[in-house]
Amino acid sequence: MEDVSFRKRQLEESLKSSERKLENLRESLEKSDQLTTNMMGILDSFTVRLKKLDDTIVPVYKQTKELTQLQENVDKSLVQLDKVIGYHHVADDVETKIQVGPGGDVESYIKVLERLKMALVFFHSNNPASVELTRLHDYFDQGLDTLQRDFMNLMKNSSRPVALPLLNDIAACEDIEDLPPLEHLPARTISELRATAEYLISQSGGAMVGGNVQNKDILLVYSQLRSNQLGRSLNTFKEANSSSLLQPSQYENLMFHLLLKEVVVRPSHQLVSEGGVVSISSELSVGSSEEGLDGCGYIMAATTVFLRLIEGEVRLMRQVIPKPHQSRVLRDLTAQPIEFFMKEVEMLHQHVVKSLSYNDFPVAISVFRLVRHVQGLLPEYKTALYGLDGSPYSRFEDIVKQFQKVNHKALEDYVAHIKGNPEKQSNLPKDGTVHELTSHTMWFVEHLLDYSRNVGEVIFGESSFGVVSDADRRKSLGHYLTRVVDALNLNMESKARSYEHPQLASLFLLNNYHFIHKTFTRNEEMQRLLEEAYGDVEQNYINSITTHLRNYQRCFGKAIGFLGHEVSASAGAGGPDKLSKAAKQTIKDKYKGFNTEIEELCRVQQHWSIPDSQLRARVRTENVELVGPLYAEFHRVYSEFPFTKNPEKYLKFTPESLEETLETFFDGGA
Repeated sequence: MEDVSFRKRQLEESLKSSERKLENLRESLEKSDQLTTNMMGILDSFTVRLKKLDDTIVPVYKQTKELTQLQENVDKSLVQLDKVIGYHHVADDVETKIQVGPGGDVESYIKVLERLKMALVFFHSNNPASVELTRLHDYFDQGLDTLQRDFMNLMKNSSRPVALPLLNDIAACEDIEDLPPLEHLPARTISELRATAEYLISQSGGAMVGGNVQNKDILLVYSQLRSNQLGRSLNTFKEANSSSLLQPSQYENLMFHLLLKEVVVRPSHQLVSEGGVVSISSELSVGSSEEGLDGCGYIMAATTVFLRLIEGEVRLMRQVIPKPHQSRVLRDLTAQPIEFFMKEVEMLHQHVVKSLSYNDFPVAISVFRLVRHVQGLLPEYKTALYGLDGSPYSRFEDIVKQFQKVNHKALEDYVAHIKGNPEKQSNLPKDGTVHELTSHTMWFVEHLLDYSRNVGEVIFGESSFGVVSDADRRKSLGHYLTRVVDALNLNMESKARSYEHPQLASLFLLNNYHFIHKTFTRNEEMQRLLEEAYGDVEQNYINSITTHLRNYQRCFGKAIGFLGHEVSASAGAGGPDKLSKAAKQTIKDKYKGFNTEIEELCRVQQHWSIPDSQLRARVRTENVELVGPLYAEFHRVYSEFPFTKNPEKYLKFTPESLEETLETFFDGGA
């Protein structure tokens, strides 16, 4: 019962609380309605007032806008009137400036010309019959002519040919990164020239309207002036090197004496270097690299110099001439210098052909050096001359093809020269040493290999520029080396038959084959090429060397013949102390014959030559091994026999002294 009462009280309290909240909400709604009513009244009042204001302001605004428009029209009319009045005064205002010229301020002068141009446009459109129009035309044409003269004078006064020391530095520089900069004109001058060129070219497409000599195409003016400086730079370099451009006859004498001094094997010991190898490569390679021996050094240097000069002109042109006109300017700029350079190349070509007609084949080595050099520069020439009409780049490709053709003939003629080298007795070395043809040929072959890529292309076919595979190039070169060596071998065999002494002929072949063998075995590339084309070329030469060594040693045959032991059976029954008279005479004859032969061989062969120290030592050793043991045994058996009362007359050699005597062979020419 108590719980019910408690629950009832709770419900009553909750009901009262809800009633209070409801009463508060009703009061809030009433206040909100009141506020809304007040706000609606305010807004209605504001709308009425705003409408009244709009009705008042709109007419004023429209009036103000019309007045503003009228003011602007008046201002514009005044501005245009000022311009029209100004156009009538332009001629008077600019007269002094036009007559004085730019005076170093090109931008201001161009602004003056622009004023004249605007005035011209105005009078052409509005008053073509005006007297002012004629004055404006005259001043404008005069201004353009003055601006062009200023351009020409600025170019002439600022342009100089490249100094010779810098040209020499360019020619000698191997790394383009180390090249000294070519600054043809100061930066301020370039800026003025650029502004002038752009403005003049913009007038009538670059053709100036005016008179007299100034009526030239500004592009042509630039091309002619820069072409002249480029040509002067080339000519400066040429004149500085003109002393090295020898005539064919001078070249012939110079190369002949150079080869004679450093290569010709007379006397032989002058050619023996450490290790016994005939030293020809070092001396002749120095000689062949001397610029100007055949003009190739000059053309090589000139090719480099010309390229760097063209690149410098391209850089300058891009700073001065607008891009749409650069190809035309570069074509005109380089046309004459390229012709000048090609004439120099043609002179060299004629010189080389004439020199080769004198069988001056070392010229071909210089030409290969030139071809390789030019080929290396062709990509840079292509970049520098890119996009030009008439393909001036192809002219430089033609240099390579032209000289490849010359060298193709030279290589074929060289083989024929080896085959046809005369077999004159006077042409043979009297000491049997290495023939000059052998030394010259091996020098030539060794230096050809320095340019193996170019040589392989030429041998494969003169028209195969740039299209020969490495395998074909290598095969062609190996085949050519084989032809050269075979021709040389046949020639030496033929020359050897001209010797009266057969053993000297064998020694001659021994020296020459050994020289050839030593040359290609110290040059791995040459040996590989010969083996690919020839087979086991080294073993073939070793066999030939051994054969000719054995043939040479036949000179001891007669001396060895005196060393037989048949005398021992003829000794008396009482032993060596009781030799018969006939036995004594036989022993005397053997000693005398042997002594005479050895002495004669020593006398003769001291003047024979083996220039290679290793070969000389080998031949002496084998001579001792051939004769020494036989004589030692003979001497042991018969030296104790009492066959003579004057033993010193017959016992001239002991085994030891005989060996010493044999070691003196080839001393005179060693």
